[in-house]
Amino acid sequence: MKEFRRLLEYARPYRGRLACAFAAMVVYGVASAGVVSQVRPILDEVLPEREALIETIAAILGFYFLKGAGAYVSGYLMTDVGQRVVRDIRIELFRHILGQSAAFFSMNPHGRLMSHITNDVAQVQRAVSETIGDLARESIALVVFAGMLFFYDERLAIVCLTGAPLVV
Repeated sequence: MKEFRRLLEYARPYRGRLACAFAAMVVYGVASAGVVSQVRPILDEVLPEREALIETIAAILGFYFLKGAGAYVSGYLMTDVGQRVVRDIRIELFRHILGQSAAFFSMNPHGRLMSHITNDVAQVQRAVSETIGDLARESIALVVFAGMLFFYDERLAIVCLTGAPLVV
């Protein structure tokens, strides 16, 4: 947890981009729930009575467009923040290495130092841009789905959430 907080300190200058990415994640979650909400009209109106076909198709396409746009914008911004954080870490690491003594360089081979600078920092970038972004985006979608479940049927939602820890 200490390392995660330290990593978040590097992302602090990019709060605006992170806020926009979070807003795009919310759009993704709401649009995902919107797609699911169209199942009921399909089963109640479109299939049995052949009514509201165009409106339902338009709603589904609109929700999928919003979902794709939210996923793209959040992925783009999270990758951008990840690359900026990695740049800052590499600059700090490079300055730290340049301040080392000659004995340090004689004890540590140059190849290993370069490997740490490139590979270890790239793993940090993946953690910031991909892992945290996906976790946040899907968590928001999960919260929206849970809210939708409670909206449709509270008792069924409680039954589902009781069994959810066993599934996880």
